[in-house]
This record gives sequence, structure tokens and C-alpha cells, in this order.
Amino acid sequence: MTNTTNETIDVRYIKGIARRRIKSFILVFLLLFIVGAVVALALPSKYKSEATILIENQLIPAEYVQSTITGFVEQRIQIITQQVMSSTKLQEIIDRFNLYEDLRERYTSSEIIEKMREDVILNMISAEVRDTQTGRATEATIAFNVGYEGKNPGIVQRVANVLASLYMELNLKNREQRATTTTTFLQRELDELGVRIEELQGAISDFKQAHIGELPENIIVTLQSINRLNQQLESNALRIGQLKERRILLEGQLANVDPMRPLVNEEGEVVMNPQDQLKAMRLQLLSLKSQFSGKHPDVIRLTKEIKKLEAETGPTDDRTELAQRLEELTTEMARIKGEKGAGHPDVVKLSKEIESLEEALERSKTRLATLAVFEEKPDNPAYINISTQIAATNSEIQSALEEARAIRQKLDEYQGLLANAPTVEKEYSTLLRDLESARQKYAEMTSKLMEARVAQGMEESQSGERFIIIDPPQLPEKPHKPNRIAIALISFVLAFGAGIGLAAVREAVDTSVKSAQELSTLTGVPVLSEIMRMESPQEKRRKWTRRFFYLVILCAIIAVGIFLFNQYVMPLEVFWAKVQRYLLKLQLM
Repeated sequence: MTNTTNETIDVRYIKGIARRRIKSFILVFLLLFIVGAVVALALPSKYKSEATILIENQLIPAEYVQSTITGFVEQRIQIITQQVMSSTKLQEIIDRFNLYEDLRERYTSSEIIEKMREDVILNMISAEVRDTQTGRATEATIAFNVGYEGKNPGIVQRVANVLASLYMELNLKNREQRATTTTTFLQRELDELGVRIEELQGAISDFKQAHIGELPENIIVTLQSINRLNQQLESNALRIGQLKERRILLEGQLANVDPMRPLVNEEGEVVMNPQDQLKAMRLQLLSLKSQFSGKHPDVIRLTKEIKKLEAETGPTDDRTELAQRLEELTTEMARIKGEKGAGHPDVVKLSKEIESLEEALERSKTRLATLAVFEEKPDNPAYINISTQIAATNSEIQSALEEARAIRQKLDEYQGLLANAPTVEKEYSTLLRDLESARQKYAEMTSKLMEARVAQGMEESQSGERFIIIDPPQLPEKPHKPNRIAIALISFVLAFGAGIGLAAVREAVDTSVKSAQELSTLTGVPVLSEIMRMESPQEKRRKWTRRFFYLVILCAIIAVGIFLFNQYVMPLEVFWAKVQRYLLKLQLM
């Protein structure tokens, strides 16, 4: 009985709260809900059009043609996005379609471009794929959506189409540009390597010319040449020794032979040789000149004979005979002068002869140069033969010595080459190593260039990785934003909660007595009876009027909701068809 009484009291208490706060609740609810509905209807409609672009792998297998475009596809898409979102590109699109015309008077160009960046849509589409190398499953981007949001459906579609075309165009352009850049770079590097190889080949050629005999490949030849020269030097030394022994033998033989063997006539008398005759005739001429004048017949005859003999034998050195004769005459004149006096005819004669000898001695000094050419020639055949052999032997010795000197000089040169060989080998090895390295790089670069050219051809023929529009931008049939139903529902929930909250607050702050139980609690006196509130006819009419008004408002709210649903969600006939289809499925189940 007690529980029933408490439940009755609670229901009556709730009904009392509802009766007392219904006006506040309805006022707040209607105000907030209407504001939310007005906002949902007042917000401008924004349409969205998107294109789905598929990322297709290269048509030619990577085992046959390796692409020069590296990096993740997400990175390339972001690079293209930055190019598309550049101020220049977006400003061209804005001017082309006359976008944001209502904002141009209030905002700057930079702010309008930033607004368009916010309206451009880019969404990646990923899928789980299996890596061919590791075999692990991973997420990979296989496609992406690019679109645009705006107020005009037709313009939105065209702008989305332009954006998709820009992505396609920039992707092809970037790939071709990268492939061309790679090919150009490799070609430039290859040309530089070719020039480098030519320089190294020229340097090696000049190095070989400058170090003939010092190179590693010439060491064996150099050693063989040194051995051959040593053998030649030993043979030459042996030959010189033999020649010197022969010369000593010949000189011994020559010492036993008289070079000027006197000639004997048939009567056995010794005949003077022409040189001795010439010397005697000159002394005789001097004696005659001291006694007679130059026109004396004997003087003239003797002078002619002397000239004739000089023509046959050449000039002779008679200074010794002249000096001896001068000394003899000087001694003789001093003796006679001491015995017979200075005026004696013999003294005068000797004085003249001494003067002639002195003049002849002075003239003989002028003939020294000519005399050096003409030597006293031996007339002994044996002496001449041995002298000739000695001269030939001396000539051979001199020739052998010159040959030995030349061999030693050549040997020193080869030994110098051999001594410089380690240093030259190091420099030569460095040049060869640089040349080999340059050739290897040239071969590698040639291979890479060929691959790059094939990859470039693949990109130019659009056989590489490319973007394909699999779903072009469609003309939007309904707004994408705002979601008016959601705004209305949110405003309904907020309005309902605000009404309940305001009613609860007012009830909490109201200190008036609202029931017999509260009165009994406050006064401590039990309530004996309660008198029900009596309604007059006028109050009843107002009550029904309020109820009708609330009903009208409720019907208006329902009608507005149906209108908004039909207008912005889906047509009612479409909704009813879906409901029937759903009910049919329930019946079949």
C-alpha cells in the first residue's frame, strides 16, 4: 500500500512539474529549434564533385625495363599536389571560372586562394598488398580522389575535371622531365668520362715517351741490355789489354832499329841525307856571306841550291846547329881578339859572320810553326813499318777506349733507368689504375645511359606508371554540405535538452509549497484533507486552446521535417519504396 502511494505521489509530482514548467519548456524548445532550423535552411548549399584516379603500374615488366623514377607514389602525389595548389595554378582556375566572386570585395587574393585550397579535396585510397620481395602484407596507395566543393554544381564539376586533368598532365610532365633529366645527366657524365679517358691516355703516352726503359714492361729489356753491355765491356777490356801488349812488343822492336840509317853509295861512301845537307849548306852560306857580298856567284849558287833542297825536304830546324856555330865563332873571335887585337882582319871577319848567324837564328824562330808540320822523316823501311804498326795499334787502342767510354756511358744510362724504375712504376701504376677506373666507370655509365634512354622512351610512350581516371567528376545532384537534417536533429536535441534543463532549474529555485506533503513537512502538522483545484469554463477553454496550439505547432514541425527530408535527404516516394522493400525482406525472412 505504501509503494502504491509513493508511486502515485511521484507521478503527481512529475505531472505538477510538467504543468507548472510546460510554458518555459515549450518557449525555449521552440526558440532553439526554430533557430537551428533557420540556420540549417539559411546555410548555403555546397556541392562536391570528385574524380577517382587509378595508379596503374608500368605496362612493361620491371625485369625488362627498370624505370628511372624512384620514390613512393605518395611522395610523387604530394609533389604534384604542391604544384597544383600553387598560387599561380589556383589563380588561373579562379579567373577562368570566376570563382568566389562574392568574396573578392572583402578578401585579398591570398585569402581567396587559401579558401580554394580548403575547398579542394584529396583523399588517398589504400589497399592491402603483398610485397613481392619480402612476401609481407603492407598498405599501398592504389588510387586517390581529387575533387572540389562549391556552390554551383556545374562549375564544381568543371573545376574538379580541371584538377583531375592537372594531376594527369603534371604526372606525365614530371615523369618525362625526370627521365629526360636523368638521361641528360648521364650523357654529360659520360662525355666528361670520355674526355677524362682521353686525357689519361695522352698522359700515359707522354709518360711512356718520357720514361722509355724505366717502365715495368721494359725492365727485362733493360736488364738484358745491361748484361749485353757488361759483356761488351769485358770483351773491350780484353781487346785493349791485347793491343797494349802488342804495342809494347812493337815498341821494343822499334827501339832496336835506327830510323835514320845512313845511305852508302857503290864506292862505300856514306851519303848525307837531305836534311843534313840542307843544314850544312846553310852554315856554308852564312860563312860565304860573311866574306862576300850577296852578288857573289858562290853565294847566288848556294842560295839557289838551298831553296831547291828546301822545296824537296821542307823547312828544317837548324837552330841547334846555328847556336853551336855561333858559340864556336864567339869563342874563336874572343881568342883571336885577345891574341891579335880588335882590329885584326880575322876579328872583323868573325864579327860579320857572328852577326849573320844571329840574324839567321832570329829568322829561324819565325819558321817554328811551319817546322812543326814538317818532321824529320825516317828513311829506314823496317823502322817505318814498325812505326806504322805502332800507330795503327795506338789508333785501335784509342778506338777501343772510346768504345769502352761509350759503353760505360750507355751502361750508366741503363743503370739510372733501372734505379728510377720503382718510382716510375708507382707513377705509371697510378696512371693505369686511374685509366682502368675511368674505363670501368665509363662502361657502367654507358650501361646506365642505355637503360635511362629505354626508360625515357617508355615514359614518352606512356608505358610507365601512369594515372588513369576510372571515375570522372559527375554533376552533383544534391548538396554535399550542409547536412540540414543533422543540423535540425542536433538543434532538436539541444532545444529539448535546453527546455528540460531550464524547467529543472526553475523548479529547483522555486521555494513555494506545491503539495500537502511539503506543507506537512514544513509545518510539522499533519494535513487532514486536500481540496482539488476547480477549473472554470474559461480555464478549460484556454486549456483546450493551448492544446490545439501545441498540436498545430507539432503538426507544423512534422510537416517542416517531412519537407526538409524530401528536399535534402531523398524524395518521399523513393523513401516509401525503400521502406516497402525493407518490409518485403522482413516478410521473406
